[in-house]
Amino acid sequence: MMKKTKTIGALVTLALLLLATPGAMGRSGGEGLSTNEIVGRAWKAMFGERSRDSIRSICAEGYFHGATVPNRQTVRRPNLFRNETRAGVLVFDGKRAAWASRTPDDKGNPRGPELIEAKYWRHFEVDIAIVFPAFFDHPTELRGIEAVNGSEAYKLFVSLPLGGNVTYFVDAGSFLVTKRLVDWDGNGEEWENRIENHLDYGGIRYPDGYSYPGREGTEKGFYKNVRFNVEAPDELFRVPEGLMP
Repeated sequence: MMKKTKTIGALVTLALLLLATPGAMGRSGGEGLSTNEIVGRAWKAMFGERSRDSIRSICAEGYFHGATVPNRQTVRRPNLFRNETRAGVLVFDGKRAAWASRTPDDKGNPRGPELIEAKYWRHFEVDIAIVFPAFFDHPTELRGIEAVNGSEAYKLFVSLPLGGNVTYFVDAGSFLVTKRLVDWDGNGEEWENRIENHLDYGGIRYPDGYSYPGREGTEKGFYKNVRFNVEAPDELFRVPEGLMP
């Protein structure tokens, strides 16, 4: 009887030790989840009880690299993109990217529409993946758990169709994205983004911006006037006719 009591006591002690161990199951409340479950919880963290097909488009004004005039970026899921910049309007129709319109050059010479060089088309998919998490629209691979700012986060890797990729770090407690590793060309050169804060837009939680490596150290850019389900007809993303591939 004494031996059995000691055995039970040892098991109880072991269980208590496991609960107190930093890496123990249950610390973040999310270990053992499948990729689909993580993505589902990430959707709920951002969009609440809205259905996965209820968010069709997003428009955000971005102030990055010290700009005082924003770029207005519009995404229509899953792969249409428009970027209104001081230099003109860039569009991506899911296959090709182009300047839809351009401002005059430094000497005042007019510039017309122009197809972007093909090797850069993949960058527009990455732009979309920064504005709207690609794991909601593309196959996703769970690559383990890693600490971000002292909290465990799931690493979700997304390989984009044209060659770029993004690794998202989804906090295991809040299920919001807290970091990204962005590989514009799929060659292993990653650009780190850190997301410190999310704002509430009528029940939707969206980053206030993100920090990234700049020329003089870490910089932070901000999003303003974020809107969802804006009007986004096909012509908004159309590559002008007559541009040679």
